[in-house]
Amino acid sequence: MRLAVALTLSVASITSPRAHIVSSGSGHARVVVLTFDAGADRGYASSILRILERNHLHATFGMTGRWADQNPDLMRQMARDHDTFINHTFDHQSFTGLSTGLRPLSTASRSWEVEETERAVRRLTGQTTKPYFRPPYGDYDTATLVLVRRLGYRYMVMWTVDSLGWQHLPARQIVSRCLSLVRPGAILLMHVGSQSQDALALQAIVDGLRHRSYRFETVPELLAGA
Repeated sequence: MRLAVALTLSVASITSPRAHIVSSGSGHARVVVLTFDAGADRGYASSILRILERNHLHATFGMTGRWADQNPDLMRQMARDHDTFINHTFDHQSFTGLSTGLRPLSTASRSWEVEETERAVRRLTGQTTKPYFRPPYGDYDTATLVLVRRLGYRYMVMWTVDSLGWQHLPARQIVSRCLSLVRPGAILLMHVGSQSQDALALQAIVDGLRHRSYRFETVPELLAGA
């Protein structure tokens, strides 16, 4: 019986619709997407929003439910600024345990992480995170792709360039890294937390990309042009 159930689940995972993994655009246009994950402290979020507003830019935020609940004022500002929200789970637990060394989350726990974040974002902003999901640490498996698709998330948004600001790189190295690795259609991954100097590098990154004739898009705009 157990074998039969296991085989049934395995076949279901193979045949069920899955979220589409997106790590870049088509590359046909000189566009770049700025994404910021918000999973730790309030950090430099206010500074990032000021820089975006000053440069007339919209960004995409990988939002954890816990961060949203703790920062309702910033959530509402992001919504007013027409930024995009990606579901980044409630408290940033690895679904698979690959990056943390912990046990994988159960299907029920994974579902709660996703659905509770959607409820938080909706309650605070009236907006939805669907159809965009980003797994904590970038950890996912086939079951993740199937589950989030079933929950209404058609796209698993990854990235082309990780600024590595979360590894405590100084701002000048973040700028150099992002500008050297960027390519048409790139999705840049940065963070709002105080452990990262991404905010301190942001204006120089924007200036450098504009000097190279890049345009800025959100994730929905990138996918619409794919």
